[in-house]
Amino acid sequence: MSVVREDEVKAFVASNLADALKENNVPAGALPDDLDLMKKGIIDSIGLIMLISAIEEHFNLEEVDFEYMDTEELTVIGPLCAYIAGRAKRKGA
Repeated sequence: MSVVREDEVKAFVASNLADALKENNVPAGALPDDLDLMKKGIIDSIGLIMLISAIEEHFNLEEVDFEYMDTEELTVIGPLCAYIAGRAKRKGA
């Protein structure tokens, strides 16, 4: 059984969104936990769906259920990565 860590999710997000981060002058190597990807213009709603799908595929997770996540934090790096890591642990990823 493997465990998905927050820093691994953050690194994957940075890699996955490298071009968009660069276009928005956000250094991919040091994403702040309070960075809101949507408010900063890095992703839109379709981009969020694509990112979540890529995370699930990369970490070999079943569909991550966001029912218990505050929707205001869904596009914020720190809470998003923590939530995915926490859900992955519970599912035994």
